[in-house]
Amino acid sequence: DLEIILKNLHEELNSLNIGRKDSNKIKNIRKSIAHVHIVQNQTIKENLKEFYHGEQYKPNDLRRKQTRAMRRSLTPKEESISLAKTQKKKRTFPKRTFAVKD
Repeated sequence: DLEIILKNLHEELNSLNIGRKDSNKIKNIRKSIAHVHIVQNQTIKENLKEFYHGEQYKPNDLRRKQTRAMRRSLTPKEESISLAKTQKKKRTFPKRTFAVKD
């Protein structure tokens, strides 16, 4: 459907460019061609998002946009993991609380 519209717009643009008539009309047709291209690209991107949903590896343009440091930081699950040795230390020497008397 969009391809047919795009083809018709291109034909109309070519006919206007040959005659070099009405530059305002040429401008409007160029804009409408751009709109059709935008819609096409958006639908392609949406389809790709659905296709790669839940996949381990995705194309760079479909990945999350974050700062470099945030992308390289540990996930919450990775942060919470601790070694057996540190777990034992925490159990045997818990954090002590002190109260000050007046």
